[in-house]
Amino acid sequence: MDLEQHLQRLECHFTWDLGSSKNELKTILSNLKDVNEERCTWLIHYYNLLGYIQQALGSNTEALMYLHKAESVIQEQGTEEAGVRLQVNKANLAWVYFLIGEVDKSKEYLEEVKSLRQMHPAPPGCALHPEVSGEKGWTLVKFNKSKKRQAIDYLNMAIKAQPARKEWHRGLAIAMIKAYTFHYCSPELKAEILKQLKIAHEKDPNLFLHALYLEKQSEEQQEDNEEQMQDLLEKALETGELECLGTIFRYFRTISGDKAIDAAERAREKFPTSNRVLKYLANCKKWKVYNMKDDKMERKTLAMKYTELFEEVVRHYPDSLREKVALASIHNYAGNCKSADEIYQQLLLEKDDLLPHSQQYIYYSYACFLHSCRRLEDSINFHMKVVEIPDNTIDKQKSIKILKKIGMNGNNPRCEDIWNFLERMNIDD
Repeated sequence: MDLEQHLQRLECHFTWDLGSSKNELKTILSNLKDVNEERCTWLIHYYNLLGYIQQALGSNTEALMYLHKAESVIQEQGTEEAGVRLQVNKANLAWVYFLIGEVDKSKEYLEEVKSLRQMHPAPPGCALHPEVSGEKGWTLVKFNKSKKRQAIDYLNMAIKAQPARKEWHRGLAIAMIKAYTFHYCSPELKAEILKQLKIAHEKDPNLFLHALYLEKQSEEQQEDNEEQMQDLLEKALETGELECLGTIFRYFRTISGDKAIDAAERAREKFPTSNRVLKYLANCKKWKVYNMKDDKMERKTLAMKYTELFEEVVRHYPDSLREKVALASIHNYAGNCKSADEIYQQLLLEKDDLLPHSQQYIYYSYACFLHSCRRLEDSINFHMKVVEIPDNTIDKQKSIKILKKIGMNGNNPRCEDIWNFLERMNIDD
């Protein structure tokens, strides 16, 4: 067996089939840069993931820097868990040194991993040591929805072996929230998610988990949690725990768009250099523009006022599809259709580097833009492009619904073409 075959049998980021496009990796990297390392409670996982992403993007020096940082943090712990965590870390190092051609170094790390596995085997009945399955689950939850659903399985494995570990309960709660769109879940799944959120918060009472629990509880059980959310906002502004703010602002939007904006502007004043808070503020203002139905001129004026803010967000998150689409939408509402179309044209040029669900998102968003510009033929074509991609996403369901509505209306000359297309795609009436 050659060296690469030995490496393929290791448990680490390079063998976990993360399989992401460069765009997704760059977006994850941008989001990871929002993390405050001094407050980070999962620093080892953070450095390991950064090491993998940097290598995947071709930055080998940065990859080794982050992986060696993780190695140092683990060794400082000096616990039995440290010995297991080093298995993943040193396996990552073995891979990076192999990929840059330093074969001897790669072999050294490979031998260290083998020795660590003998010293710290998985407990009886466990396919993986819970420290390994836990980190694997934590890593997978950072990627697309199919990976997030795999993450649930690995975190459940870790919890089964280590039921008292708060990290695994927190990871599972977040994985469940991110893997499923809560609004569309069955009552049974909603109850399961709420139960896991409550368990996670009881074991790890931080602001982020508390905010998530209150938000989903209010959505499912119609609870009025405004006062509690306001208390969480004050604590976040006081402590600098910014991760919970997006959830708090989202909850406030259900009460009033202006209430969400006021809260986000307070956070921006308190943390003027935080890109994360800037993004949250833009998101609140985006939804105010989107939800203005009655006064088109007022919406246009507001969109023009907000354009510079959205351009700033895109400068900080240049690889985020959602931020670029948001900017295009604001340009469109501001009456600047040309700038909006230019953004979409650039995104379409980059579509081959996107995962299927991201392609659907771009096609759907562009179809809606084309409809607003009264380019109805082109809009239909892009809704069809969404449906042609096999992934069954919310964007696909929305495109199917729109195509069916056009077909049932009977006034569009392409009605027959639409029904024939839906039949070819095996879409039921």
